[in-house]
Amino acid sequence: MTSDEHTSGRRPLAAGLLALCVLLLISVGAIRDTIPTAVSPADAPVQEFSAQRAFTQVERIAVAPHPVGTAEHTRVRDHLVGELRGLGLRPEVHEAVGISPIDGPDDPVTAGRVFNIVTVIPGTASTGRVFVTAHYDSVPEGPGANDDGAGTASAIETARALVADGTRLRNDVVFLITDAEEAGLLGSEAFVKDHPLAEGRSVVINNEARGSKGPVLMFRSTEPNSGLISMFGSAAPMPVADSVYAELMKLLNNDTDFTAFQPGGMAVLDSAYANAGTLYHSVLDDPAHVDLSALQQMGDNTLALVRAFGGTDLARLTTGNDLVYFNVPPGLLVRYPAWAATLLGAVALLVALALIFLTRRRGVVTLRRTLLGTALAAIPIALGVGVGVFFWDLLKVIRPELGGTATTTPYRPELLWLAVLMLAGTILAAWYALLRHRVGTTELALGMLTWAALIGLGLGIVSPGASHLAAWPALGAALGGLAALRRPARWRVLVLAAGLVPAALILLPSAWNTLPTGLQYVGYAPMPLVILFGGLLLPMVETVWPRRRSPLIPLTALVVSITLVAVGLLVEPIDKEHPRRTSLAYGLDADTGKAVWLTSKKPDQWARRYGGADATGRPQAELWGGGSKLLSPAKAAALPAPSLRVLADTTRQGRRTLRVRIRSERGANTVGLRVDGDTATVRSLTVEGRSIKADPAGFVFHAPRPEGVEASLTVTGGKIRLRVTDVSPNSREMSALPGFITPPDWLFLGDAKISVTKAYTI
Repeated sequence: MTSDEHTSGRRPLAAGLLALCVLLLISVGAIRDTIPTAVSPADAPVQEFSAQRAFTQVERIAVAPHPVGTAEHTRVRDHLVGELRGLGLRPEVHEAVGISPIDGPDDPVTAGRVFNIVTVIPGTASTGRVFVTAHYDSVPEGPGANDDGAGTASAIETARALVADGTRLRNDVVFLITDAEEAGLLGSEAFVKDHPLAEGRSVVINNEARGSKGPVLMFRSTEPNSGLISMFGSAAPMPVADSVYAELMKLLNNDTDFTAFQPGGMAVLDSAYANAGTLYHSVLDDPAHVDLSALQQMGDNTLALVRAFGGTDLARLTTGNDLVYFNVPPGLLVRYPAWAATLLGAVALLVALALIFLTRRRGVVTLRRTLLGTALAAIPIALGVGVGVFFWDLLKVIRPELGGTATTTPYRPELLWLAVLMLAGTILAAWYALLRHRVGTTELALGMLTWAALIGLGLGIVSPGASHLAAWPALGAALGGLAALRRPARWRVLVLAAGLVPAALILLPSAWNTLPTGLQYVGYAPMPLVILFGGLLLPMVETVWPRRRSPLIPLTALVVSITLVAVGLLVEPIDKEHPRRTSLAYGLDADTGKAVWLTSKKPDQWARRYGGADATGRPQAELWGGGSKLLSPAKAAALPAPSLRVLADTTRQGRRTLRVRIRSERGANTVGLRVDGDTATVRSLTVEGRSIKADPAGFVFHAPRPEGVEASLTVTGGKIRLRVTDVSPNSREMSALPGFITPPDWLFLGDAKISVTKAYTI
């Protein structure tokens, strides 16, 4: 080889390596661009939001768990009312009965007595209402500092800033701190059902948390959303959002108060942060684990949006069409009509086909080999999905303790996240090493490009909000390929790299940013997105791919992947500072004096000592929820049974109407009633004045009054058998039960319930 040949051989290598590094840096920059870092001090100007000031509210709210119906819940409510009064506002405690809008068809109806906190800052010439909402109840196992103490604190601090500013907005601003969200969205449902402020035109800014840090993502909105998203993108100082999450939320069973607000005709923006999801619904959801930068972003966005929505004609926000939206640096929210998604996907596919046509016309590829490359390009994408779907299950086989998390996220997930990305790279590298000489790099790259365009078009038709994940990368890569055909060889790598900038801005950041949703979901987005990104990079990968010993690349990637998994599992702490969730329930049948322990279908090593036979039918402890359980005999505790009192009993035209009152004699904060279907058929059911859905199996009622819960049943049949249960979801009460063994310090009781059931035949 001559000196010139040596030089020309080095140039593509250097250019390709530089291009890959630049594209990787672009991806890293796009990821970092959405991470909040600023924190305003406690002495920040009074008209601004301060995370330090808001955090003092978190500390006062999240002292201890405060689920509905507990004394701590009452303390938190009184504190919040006092804080709002201290600002010169006039808060109202809206007491009502809520019914869950998310119960399954076979579940008992979930209802409860709720105490929403509502206050209004009147507008000067209101065109509607701007709501700032969060919920103040917590789950029984955790203090709720993030979920949703942070959202509640941001609402209080936003109200303080607005009052301190002294400038009244055009529209009314309503601060709604809802109750019993964790019990089934009861507070928000009750507010929409019967509060006068729920009527008329409104925009809701709802803040939640599914972790303890990270970017505050606006992950869904009501539709049509063009007015909402446009205002969010222009007014929020850090508008992190992606319409792909809105599409995912349509498929996943994850609910916030959004689910109750939407049917009421309210326009809603739903936001939350989700990193460090291991702390979600756990004993560690305390003030010490609240990230102030995330709280600052939540508050800054909320305050800015209140001022923006508060000064505009809200009628314009509820018309128009839907938008596709996503982030690009520096802090921009790209948005365009959803109807354009199909057009964009079609254009990307046409440009990709044009590139195939021109490369074939120039003799670079053949049609047969290109079709073969396209068919083979589906293999790594499908493998990525398949491996990703089973990734979390494999980790739990290796280390079963990992299963004790509500979000399938370890305490230290970063190495495992990198392992996911590396596994995707391993699949792609092995596929490429096997086929690059048999099919050709250009043909394989064109195949990947074709699949990206097809996915972009398909998503544009069936799921427009997710179409940008593939459409823009495909269009950019195809245009880069067309431009490279018309440039001298020395410029081709640079031109191709320029066309791959959209892929670097979208694919790899989207893969990384979806990892906090949980390792059980890595097959649905992270792995196929990484493979698609790497597939579009193949022309540059080829410039740095060694001519000899190329199998070492996938082998090395596999070794690195396995090493990352091994080290990630080894460094994952499981101790009293990093505990795992376990579940245990105790059910006592007051009629027979028999009791049972119930655990999950796959209990951990501590709960396994309680689990035994499969639960069949609906044992008494399952009145509060079905699902797969294991049960074993337990010693009977001296617990008083719930009582039932008949207040009225009338029969008319063959239908019997009973008015009864049920009450927990031991002060449990939940009571329930189930009608034995073998004795009567229920035609209607009313609980505390609220009518229940047709053909009800029964109900569960949270936070009953001390005197109990009143229900009215209309039935057909003779004698009726009613099973009355009370439930106390308090893990501290478990220690008093006979036969209870305290779990090790690396476990906490996350679904601990004690129930007592008694049957009454009337």
